[in-house]
Amino acid sequence: PPSHITGTMDWEEALKTYWLNYAGKISARDKMYRLVQYSSRMIYFQLDQSGAPKETVAWVKHISKYCSTGRKFIRLGKFIDNWYKAYKHLCKYSISLTSEQDLINCLKLMGYIADAIFYWWDALAWLEGAKMMKFPSLQVKHRRTQWNMYRYTLKAIRDFLALRTIPTGTKKYYSVRRIALKSSLDVLNPISGLKYYKLNDGQLGLLGTMTSLISIFDDFN
Repeated sequence: PPSHITGTMDWEEALKTYWLNYAGKISARDKMYRLVQYSSRMIYFQLDQSGAPKETVAWVKHISKYCSTGRKFIRLGKFIDNWYKAYKHLCKYSISLTSEQDLINCLKLMGYIADAIFYWWDALAWLEGAKMMKFPSLQVKHRRTQWNMYRYTLKAIRDFLALRTIPTGTKKYYSVRRIALKSSLDVLNPISGLKYYKLNDGQLGLLGTMTSLISIFDDFN
């Protein structure tokens, strides 16, 4: 009998229904690339520390670099999408700070704007990495890292505030709590990049792997 009658789902149907539909989304592909990028970053650091052959370390390091470049490519133009999200949000909610929910809405708007600016610098970083264009006077890498820190900080503050307005124990509460934790951990990466607090590649790889898994897990829940 059909799986919808028996209440079971064979692996082919599960693959088609969940995995292929999920992997077809640009945001999902970015998350999967990110998971491979940071897990390989963690692995090559451990290999290097354990005295593995240089060729092996270089090969794994190349995977991390390839995934980083690939992520920048599939995110090209995403700054336009985030500007549009900011515009829609501004049309829907008034800019006011008369209540806690107003503050959360304002932080969400600021998050969209910070995302848009980050993805603009991210696109310029890809052009430089692909050796198509150079912007020596713009300090692209530094600006990109700065806005990466700003956007994760805004998201973490927004989500921790949002937890105060969501009933404890609900599905939405646990989802927002996971994303708040993810943003709080993700902000450590640009903080290290800006040299406010230095983390090695192994630690950054571990953090990135953890937050990637949190993000993918949240998508399926």
